Amino acid sequence: MTLLSPIWLLLAIPLGLSMWLWPLPTRVLTAMRVIVVALLLIGLAGVTIELPSRAGTVVVVADRSLSMPGDATRAELEAIGLVGNAMGAGDQLGVISFGRTAVTELAPQAAKFDRFIYDVGADASNLHAAMEQAVSLIPPQSPGRILLLTDGRWTGRDPTAVASRAAARNISIDYRLVERAVASDLAIEDVQAPPTVNPREAFMLTAWVASPTPQTVAYELKRGDQRLAAGRRTLTAGLNRLTFRDVVEEPTTAAYVLSVRGNELDPVPENNTAKVLIGVEGVKPVLHLTEKTDSQLAKLLRTGGLDMQVRHPDQAAWSLADLSGYSAVMIEEVGAGKIGLPGMTNLAEWVRQTGSGLMMTGGQTAFGPGGYFKSPLEPIMPVSMELRREHRKLSLAIVVALDRSGSMAMTTPSGRTKMDLADLAAAQVVDMLTPMDEFGVLAVDSAAHEIVPLAPLDNPGDVRQRILGIDSMGGGIFVFEALSNAARMLEKSKAGTRHIILFADAQDSEEPGQYVDLLKHARAAGITCSVIGLGKPTDVDAGLLRDVAARGDGRIFFTENPEELPRLFAQDTFVVARSSFIDEPTPVKVTPGLTTLTTKVYSDTTPPDIGGYNLTYLRDGANLSMVTTDEYAAPVLASWQAGRGRTLCYTGQVDGEFTGPIARWNEYGDTLTAMVRWTAGQRLDLPNNMVLTQRQDEGVVRVKLHLDPQREATGLDAMPNVSILRGRPGEKPEAADVTMTWLDADTVGVEFDLFGSETAIATVSFSGSAGGGHPPIALPAVTLPYSPEFKPVSTQRGPATLARLAAATSGIERLDLPAIWEALPKLPRRIDLSPFILSAALLMFLLEVLERRTGAVALVLTAGRVRRPTVIEEEPKPASKPAKVARKSRPQKPAKTPAEAAGVTVPEKDKPAPPPSTPQPTGSVMDALSQARRRANDRTRRSDD
Repeated sequence: MTLLSPIWLLLAIPLGLSMWLWPLPTRVLTAMRVIVVALLLIGLAGVTIELPSRAGTVVVVADRSLSMPGDATRAELEAIGLVGNAMGAGDQLGVISFGRTAVTELAPQAAKFDRFIYDVGADASNLHAAMEQAVSLIPPQSPGRILLLTDGRWTGRDPTAVASRAAARNISIDYRLVERAVASDLAIEDVQAPPTVNPREAFMLTAWVASPTPQTVAYELKRGDQRLAAGRRTLTAGLNRLTFRDVVEEPTTAAYVLSVRGNELDPVPENNTAKVLIGVEGVKPVLHLTEKTDSQLAKLLRTGGLDMQVRHPDQAAWSLADLSGYSAVMIEEVGAGKIGLPGMTNLAEWVRQTGSGLMMTGGQTAFGPGGYFKSPLEPIMPVSMELRREHRKLSLAIVVALDRSGSMAMTTPSGRTKMDLADLAAAQVVDMLTPMDEFGVLAVDSAAHEIVPLAPLDNPGDVRQRILGIDSMGGGIFVFEALSNAARMLEKSKAGTRHIILFADAQDSEEPGQYVDLLKHARAAGITCSVIGLGKPTDVDAGLLRDVAARGDGRIFFTENPEELPRLFAQDTFVVARSSFIDEPTPVKVTPGLTTLTTKVYSDTTPPDIGGYNLTYLRDGANLSMVTTDEYAAPVLASWQAGRGRTLCYTGQVDGEFTGPIARWNEYGDTLTAMVRWTAGQRLDLPNNMVLTQRQDEGVVRVKLHLDPQREATGLDAMPNVSILRGRPGEKPEAADVTMTWLDADTVGVEFDLFGSETAIATVSFSGSAGGGHPPIALPAVTLPYSPEFKPVSTQRGPATLARLAAATSGIERLDLPAIWEALPKLPRRIDLSPFILSAALLMFLLEVLERRTGAVALVLTAGRVRRPTVIEEEPKPASKPAKVARKSRPQKPAKTPAEAAGVTVPEKDKPAPPPSTPQPTGSVMDALSQARRRANDRTRRSDD
C-alpha cells in the first residue's frame, strides 16, 4: 500500500482537537464524525495498492504500400478485427498505417477499428517511422506489444534501431507476414545511363534484366513518344544485359522508358517498365502552347533566333520531367481548361522554384474569360483579373441552379463533399458581383427549392451563408424543374444581361422534359444558359447537358475534379460580364519599364493602337512596360519575378482578329522577341571556374559545387541554396530549401533521397560576392526507374527482417492473433483506492446528516439489542435495623382458593381466571427502566404484607 499525498494526514491533529473542544451531543454522532474524518483524510492522502495485471496496449502496424498484395487492406482489417474482438477489461488497441509516411489511425483506446482513413503514400515503406510511432503510443510502465502486418520490405531508414529501443522498454514486436508471390518475377533490375550529355553526343544506355528462368522476352525502348528500339531477346536464368545507343540533337530533358514482357504471368508487373531521365546540356527551347495549326507568332520568334517548340494543348504534357526540358512556356490564347488543374499547378511551382519563365498573351479565351481567375497560375502573374464595379457597363442577373442529388454527398480527396465544393463555387460568383447585380440560387433534386430569391446583392455575407448551408438530399436532378424555375425568376429582372448557370452531375441528370421549347422561349427573352457538368464528356447524360448549353447560347464545361468548380463558375461569370475583354481599338503608350525589359531605348513612345485587350489590373511590385490611354489606364505589358522565375503578361492579342494596327509597328517583332527572351532567361557560366554536378546512386541524389583548387581565397562568403521540387503523378508538387555544406576543402554540396515514382528538380541559387547576381541554375530532373516497392529482392529478405526484429524484442511470428493479449507481460498495476474511500466518506457524511435530523441510526442500533433479566436492589433500611440482602425475585404462584386450601379439588372451569398479564413496555430505554422499578416496588410491598 502506498500513500501518494501523505501530507493530508497532518490535518488529523487540528481536526481531532476541534472535535474534543466542540463535542457532538451523542456518542453515535461522534463515532460517525470520526469515521467521516478518517475516510476523508485517507482518501485525500491517495491510497494505492499494486496488483499484478496483464491489462495493456497492443499497437497494430499495417503496411499499405504498393508492394503488398492486392487484397492486403481486407486482410489487415480482418486481422485488426480479430485482435480488437479479443480485448479484455482495461486493454487498449492502437492502429498505425504506413507507406511513405506513418500516421496514427486509432489512438490506443478500448474501441474497435473498421477502416483506414489517411493517405500514407503507397510508393514507399517507411517501417522505421511506423515503429517509432508505435513505441511512443504505449504508455511507460505499462504492458505493451506491437504487431506488424507487413511483407517486411522497408525503404528509407533501417527499422532495427527502433527494435532496440522497444526491447529496452520490454515491448515485444510480433509479426504476421503478408506478402505476394514473387517466385516468377521478370524484372528490370537496373538501368545505367549518363546523367547529362551534350547535343549530338552519342551515348550508351544499359539495362540489366533479371529472369527467373530461361525464356524469350519482348522489349521496347521509347524516348518520349518515339520508339527507338523493339524486338525479342532470349534470356538466361539470372541477370541479362540489354544495350542501346542514342543521340539527342537539341538541349532538353530526354525521358526514356524501357519495357520487357515475358511469356508467363508476372506476379510483379510494375517492375517490367523502367524510366530514366538524361539532361541534354545547352540553351533549352521555349514551349509555345497554341491551338493555331500554323502559328505566325512562332515563325516570327524563330526568325528572331529563338528555339520554339510549338505544341497543341492536346499534345502537351505537364509533368515536372516534361517541363524540365524547357526554359519557358508561352501560352497563346489557350483556356485554362485545356491545361487542367494538375498541369497549372505543376507549371506554377516549376516557375517559382526552378527559375523558369511563363508568358501569357491575351484574347477572348485568355486571362479571366479563359478561366485563369482563381487558378494556380493567377498568383504568379503580374496582373489581377477581378471584376471591378467602376469598370462595368451592364448589370448582371444570374441564377445558379445547383444539383443537390444523392451523388453530391460523395467525399473528395480533400475531405470535402462534392456539395461543399459546389456551394463554394456558387459563393465565388457572389464575390465577383456587385450591388448593381442581381443574384439567385436554386437547389434542385426532384424539385427546385429557392434558397436565395433573385434580388440585388445588398447583403452578400448573408447570401454566402445561405448558399454554404445547402446539403445533398438524395435522388437525382430534374433538369426541366431547374431550368423552368430559373427562367421564371429571371423573367422579372430588368438587368442588361440575364443568365442561368446549371450545375449537374453528368451521370445523374433526369427528367429533361420540354427543355427544347423552354430554352427557345428563354433565348427569345434574352436569357442565356451555361452548364457545368461534373463528370466526363462521355458520361451517360453528357449529351443532354451539352445540348442544353448549345440551345441556351452558353458554354459547356466538364470536369471530373470537384476542386475545379470555383474556377469554372468564375470563368463563366467573366464571359457573361463581357466587360473583361475590350473588343475595340485602343490607344497605348510605352513606359520606361519597356527599356528595362528589352534593354532598348524607344524614341517613339506611342505605338499604333491595339485591336482589343483583356481588362486586368497591375499588381504592386510589377514592372509596367505598356499601358492603355483609355478610361481604364489598364496594363498591356507587365512583368515581374515570381519566386526564382519570371512571368510576363501581354494582354493584347498577338496574332488574330483583335491584334490591331500595332502589328504594323516597326518595333513589334523585335519587342515580342525580347519579351520571350526575357521570359526564358539567360544561361551563364559559373564564375571563378566553379563546376556544378549532380549524381544519383541507389535513390540518393548528390548535388556538389566544386571550387577551383587554385583559388586565392575561400571562394564562398555565403553558402549556395538548393531548392528541391518534388512531383508525383496526380499530386501537388512539394518544394523544400536546403543549404549546401562543406564536404571537403574544395567542395560544398547537399544530398537528398528520392521516393517512389516522384520526379525531383534541384535548383541552385547563389548569393554573396562569389556568385551573387548569377541566375539560379536548374539541374536536370531525376527520377527512379520505378518505385522501390517493386525492386526485385531475395524472397527471404522480408521474412528475415521481420524475424530479426522479433528476435531482438522476444517477439514471435503471431499466427493466433487473439492470443496476443495473453502474451502481454504481467506487471504491477497501481490501483488508486481514493475514489472509493472518498465515496465512502461522502456516504457516511450523509448518514450523519440523517442521524441529526431523525435519530434513525440510533434507533436501528438499539432495536437489535437482546433484553436480559433485571436485578432489583432493595432500598437501604435505617441504620438501626440490619440491612436485608436483596434476593432475586421468583415467579409468584397464584393464590389458592378456600376450597383448594381445604383439600377439595375444584374443576378447571370453576377456577378463577388469572389476573391479566402486564403488557411489555415500549419506548425508550429510560421508560423501560422506570417500569421495571415500579414492578420491583410492587413486589416488595406484597412481600412485606
